[in-house]
Amino acid sequence: MKLFFEAKVKTPFLEVKSQFNEKLFLELKPPFMALELKRFDGCEKGHEVHLRMGFPGLMQNWVSHITGSSQTDTYWEFVDEGETLPPPLTFWRHVHRVEKLSDHTSRITDSIEDRCKSLILERLMWAPLWMSFAVRPSIYRRLFGEI
Repeated sequence: MKLFFEAKVKTPFLEVKSQFNEKLFLELKPPFMALELKRFDGCEKGHEVHLRMGFPGLMQNWVSHITGSSQTDTYWEFVDEGETLPPPLTFWRHVHRVEKLSDHTSRITDSIEDRCKSLILERLMWAPLWMSFAVRPSIYRRLFGEI
């Protein structure tokens, strides 16, 4: 399954990049889930993010590795891939990208690909995953300014 979200914001892309940190990670937490951030190395290749997430009494471990990061004069992106995933997920790849639109504006995108053990489970997971990430564009616009 693939999901894609974007937000145009009123902040230069390098300033947005500088704020991709632990504080922003916690701001992006889905409102209906519990989240405990156990480790956050950063957003560069080789870094790791460890967390426990879910609902009280049903917390699950999640470990992602940053497997790629790149930057040019017009964009910055990094890729996190799941190593330890909560069932029923079996694959996770999330590309975070910040693009320069002008000297003062940027586009932030979240492009997600995931898989489950079966197509039925993937379809059942679509709505909860969509709801978890659909809040991000409004959070980005609140934090970085709406165009």
